[in-house]
Amino acid sequence: MPDKPIIKRKKSDNKINEKRFHQIFDNLPDPIFVTDQQGNILLSNSTTALTLNMSLNELLKANVNDLVHKSYYDKTYTMEAVAQKKVVSGLIKTRLNYALISTSTPILDESGNVDFVITSARPKELMEKFIYNDNKNQDNQRKREIDYLRSYVLNTDEIIAESISMKKLLISANAVAQTDVTVILNGETGTGKEVLARYLHRYSKRANGPFIAVNCATLPEHLVEAELFGYEKGAFTGATNEGKMGLFEAADGGTLFLDEIAELPLALQSKLLRVLETGEVRRISSHTNRIIDFRLIAATHKDLKKMTEEKLFREDLYYRLNVFPLIIPPLRKRPEDILALTSKFLETFNNKYGIDFRLTPEDLSRLQRHNWPGNVRELKNDIERRVVNSIHLPSTEHLTSIPTFPSDEATQIDVFKLLDLSGTLDEVIQAIEEKYITYVMNQCDGRINETAKQLGIHRSVLYRKLKAYEKK
Repeated sequence: MPDKPIIKRKKSDNKINEKRFHQIFDNLPDPIFVTDQQGNILLSNSTTALTLNMSLNELLKANVNDLVHKSYYDKTYTMEAVAQKKVVSGLIKTRLNYALISTSTPILDESGNVDFVITSARPKELMEKFIYNDNKNQDNQRKREIDYLRSYVLNTDEIIAESISMKKLLISANAVAQTDVTVILNGETGTGKEVLARYLHRYSKRANGPFIAVNCATLPEHLVEAELFGYEKGAFTGATNEGKMGLFEAADGGTLFLDEIAELPLALQSKLLRVLETGEVRRISSHTNRIIDFRLIAATHKDLKKMTEEKLFREDLYYRLNVFPLIIPPLRKRPEDILALTSKFLETFNNKYGIDFRLTPEDLSRLQRHNWPGNVRELKNDIERRVVNSIHLPSTEHLTSIPTFPSDEATQIDVFKLLDLSGTLDEVIQAIEEKYITYVMNQCDGRINETAKQLGIHRSVLYRKLKAYEKK
């Protein structure tokens, strides 16, 4: 493979335009970073950090040699590019066991000295499947590469990925997004299969085309074919006079998402297979085929392999769909994502209803202990229900003065039971003090100085009290 040309830059231009690089790097899903000639990382995108299972802030303080020494990945080609003053590529493995093809490109100044090194990487399996033909015109190849980089976007705000399993999923999703490979999403109900499907479409080359989502389980069995393939006028009783375009045609130039693909009737499975193999569709009662071009993403919560063995799903269609499977882990297996999702949903619903509802530490603890059989959908509904319920709590603003409780023993017992207070006077006073301090800390978002100020005590006193509560 011939050496690629080295990028040269004027010596007077001795600083990277960091703002410009951030604009570019934040739109790239593949790992990419910039180092100086000593291997210190000057700039990177979040995908690189995700791949290495570290935060972006940690990465930006690191040196490539240290990363190798600490086993974040097994080899660096950055320093080889510095030494040889030419592009160096090779295989690396990250601590998450990802195999990547890494390419380090040195940028030289006018004197021929290495100024910076740009290192990028792509998944090994995708490079093997979709590698460019080196014999093609280099200018056309460069144009394709630029278009590819411009079209890619990684937005981790849309999919929560605090857990290692979701980080791995997100890396794989970004890697496959730019291809036209058929993807099948497998996960329990409520894990967010359609969210991931829309993510794949949004950051694909078909992003400007339509995204057609179809839930196969909700289509009436006698109308499935008409909905998918469309029909000509007068095709059957109840058909419109103008005929109707099918969902296959509607997805032309974009992405078709078939959710609950396992519910598609066997008779329609063979017709779907033919559409995928020929790229043609024929409306009901039509005698002509229409050429269509769409990318298929399918999803299911069932075991399609087992269904093929039970003759409930066509084996040939299964293998046609199972090109690039992505498995979404259930929420109970990624507890690290629960708090992050909760924070996201709280912000969403607080903005929606115009309030500032907050959860207590006890609430958050209970959320993390829950099994979440309904997964992310159940958590989202739970948070919205809490926010809405807080709106309908009776207002106490008009209660400027609280009347003294009557000296009725039954009333006193109800109140103290409600507050879970019992014991000696000192014990009750300490319990009330602890509850109030906890309440004020929650109101102050855990800020010690602000809490101490509101309580009218010194910060050191507050620290001692909190430490005493922890020992209980």
